Amino acid sequence: MIKVLLDTSVIIEFLRVKEKDKTLHYKLADKYQLYVSIITHTELYSGRSVWENKDARSELESLLSEIKIIPLDKKISMEAGKLKAKYDMNLIDAIIAATSLKTKIQLVTLNTKHFSLIKGLKILDSSETE
Repeated sequence: MIKVLLDTSVIIEFLRVKEKDKTLHYKLADKYQLYVSIITHTELYSGRSVWENKDARSELESLLSEIKIIPLDKKISMEAGKLKAKYDMNLIDAIIAATSLKTKIQLVTLNTKHFSLIKGLKILDSSETE
């Protein structure tokens, strides 16, 4: 099974949309092995509703139980620093991009503009998920 690294945007879309079968996450779940960076995991738990709404937290935990989490290590950390410096980008996006580059797992995002300038970064075209 092909591996893909989900950006936070893909999971947030799934959690917010009522018609789950219309989401990118839903379309990927059966065809790909899903991964997230530990940074995406942290971002998802940084929402107030996760801590104020037990059902929201339960839904997030259930969703994440199906996804492998990639930890931050020195190689990813150094690559993220390099990307942030070179592309003057948001640190969280730099860490997610570095995770994709260092693990050689293709990135899936709804925010391609955040990542499009990074040389060597492979982004899954959403038309490939149909």
